Amino acid sequence: MSERRPRTEQQLVELLRAIDAPAPERLHRHVEALVQGDSERHRRAPRLPRPLLRLGLPGLAALAAVLVVLLAAGGGSGGFTLQQAAALTLSPARMPAPPLSRSHAGELTANVEGVAFPAWERLWRLRPTGARLDRVGGRTVRTIFYAGVRGQRIGYAIVGGLPAPAAAGAVSWRDGVAYHLLSEHGTSVVAWEREGRLCVLSGRGVSASELLALAS
Repeated sequence: MSERRPRTEQQLVELLRAIDAPAPERLHRHVEALVQGDSERHRRAPRLPRPLLRLGLPGLAALAAVLVVLLAAGGGSGGFTLQQAAALTLSPARMPAPPLSRSHAGELTANVEGVAFPAWERLWRLRPTGARLDRVGGRTVRTIFYAGVRGQRIGYAIVGGLPAPAAAGAVSWRDGVAYHLLSEHGTSVVAWEREGRLCVLSGRGVSASELLALAS
C-alpha cells in the first residue's frame, strides 16, 4: 500500500473501501490525523475511539446529526418543557386505568409523589380508560386518560419533581391558583400547580372553559 497520506474526504472514503482486511495501525493513525486536521501543530486534540474512526468523515457527520435530533426530542438529559407534558396528554395510553381509591373518596389509586388523580365519573361522567408513565427531561410524568359520554377524551398529566417546571400562557386566577391556558396542536391545554407539582390537562371534544372547570 502506498504511504501517501489521503488529503481529501473522497480519497479517505476510497482508501477505506479498498481495504478487505483489518486496517493496520499506520492507517488508523493517518485516518485520525485527517479527522483531527492539523490542530496537533497548535495543541494536542483528544483521540477519537477507533470505532468512530472507522465511520469516516461522512459517518461522523451523520452520527452528529442523529445526536442533535435525539437531544432536541428529549432523548438526552436536557430540560423539561410544558409542551412535552401537553403532548403526553394527547398520546395513546400504554397501561390500564387505575381503580378507584377505597380510602380516599373522589380519587384514583394512581398518584405522583403523593398528588393523586381525581375520580370524575360520578360528578362529571368521565371514566378513567387508560394510563401511561414516561420519563422526560429527568422527571417522572404519569398520565391518566378519561372518556366522556359525548365522546370526549381527556388526558391529565402530573409531573414529578421540585420545583415544578415553569408554565406559560394566559393566566386565569381561581381561588388564588394561577391556571395557564395554552394550545397544543389546536387543542386547549390548562396547566397549574398542585402541592408544588405541575399538572397538565387537555382534551378533545371539550372546550377551554370545561377544562378550566375540571382543573379548578
